[in-house]
Amino acid sequence: MDITKLWQETLLLLEKTLTDVVYNSMIMKLSPIKLENNTLYLSVESSFFKTAINSRYLYDITRCVRSLTDIDIEVQIESPNDKTTEETIKFAENYAKTNLRPKYTFDTFVKGKSNEMAYAAALSIAEQPGESSYNPLFLYGGVGLGKTHLVQSIGNFALEQNPNLSVVYQSTESFTNELIYSIRDKTTQNFKNKYRRCDLLLLDDIQFLERTVETQEEIFHTFNTLYNENKQIVLTSDLPPKELGNIEKRLTTRFGMGLIVDVTLPDYETRAAILEKKLHLERLALPPAVKEFIIRNIVSNIRDLEGALNKVIAYARFTNTPITLELTREALKDQLEGAEKPIITVEYIQQIVADYHKITVEDLNSRRRTKDIVIPRQIAMYLARKIMKNVTLPQIGAAFGKRDHTTVMHGCEKISGELEYDAKLQDTILDLERKIVGEE
Repeated sequence: MDITKLWQETLLLLEKTLTDVVYNSMIMKLSPIKLENNTLYLSVESSFFKTAINSRYLYDITRCVRSLTDIDIEVQIESPNDKTTEETIKFAENYAKTNLRPKYTFDTFVKGKSNEMAYAAALSIAEQPGESSYNPLFLYGGVGLGKTHLVQSIGNFALEQNPNLSVVYQSTESFTNELIYSIRDKTTQNFKNKYRRCDLLLLDDIQFLERTVETQEEIFHTFNTLYNENKQIVLTSDLPPKELGNIEKRLTTRFGMGLIVDVTLPDYETRAAILEKKLHLERLALPPAVKEFIIRNIVSNIRDLEGALNKVIAYARFTNTPITLELTREALKDQLEGAEKPIITVEYIQQIVADYHKITVEDLNSRRRTKDIVIPRQIAMYLARKIMKNVTLPQIGAAFGKRDHTTVMHGCEKISGELEYDAKLQDTILDLERKIVGEE
């Protein structure tokens, strides 16, 4: 068997399977050595890359190789310095100080309309920490939307490119506690050295700074030190900097010096992609009706979506029954009934309407005038006007691609008029209202 040809064909499959980031930074570092005793030996330049590929991508490589042959070939990764563990040990010691979790990578992160700008900015920073204009990078959005996953992906990718990089990931709450302990134990200089001498600082949930004046003071000096030395800073929050009310203005202005990006609710396509990615990683399959039910009903955030899938799988295993739509309804009954009512905004209504009509929020806000876009757009305007009593017509118009209030008025009147005789539209509006207020 020609292993060079086999590997080239495998690369073509892997290029379609993995993200461009992983393919270019990891897979392209591999070279075929030999095929012996049904084992394909591949070489990579260092033990570090060998460890990373073995832990994350060996399954995909093996699957693609086997799809091209008639035998169950095993894949083994080797590196020239396998005989020494010095490099691996050194990296392990450095990695242990980062607080990062290996599972959070760009490869396991699902990019969609709700997070594509945040993803692009994060990747740019991971490739060249401190060298872009995105310093600091400030990501904000609701809980469970992937901010922590994305920010840790930056750290993991940066370390894959430079294993000696000093990276620190920390939640703001843990940062505060660590500061308190260092004052108590008289080790504040060690604390300062840890955070002010790192190359990449990833600080999660910065909104909790509101509670602690002392922590704000320490963050201020840490920020200035790192920024002045061109070290990369990445922050996450549930609110944008200007809405962090109890944080000093000298801090919030610094948080906004680089790039501020919001991460919003995942749309239907993104939720579907997240579910498929999770099933791929777990090597599981679900009936189409079950997947559709989960995607349609779990709309709050990514964390709840993955939790719902785990619950269905566990329920099936515990009851020793196949996964069906009926079983899924039963497994998620409490979760759906006990779910917190959503915070209703114009953007939330847009997302529900867009999902219902299998289009995107971007379609609703675009200038397109086709019937499949105009009607959902007018429905969304009508529902926003009906459900959100305190929102004005100009405010609704601004949310729909900066449209004039008269456009909103026309859309609302058109839907209102057609509801008097269109039974199908009546059912649609009723169904959407229930979804928006969380009654189903």
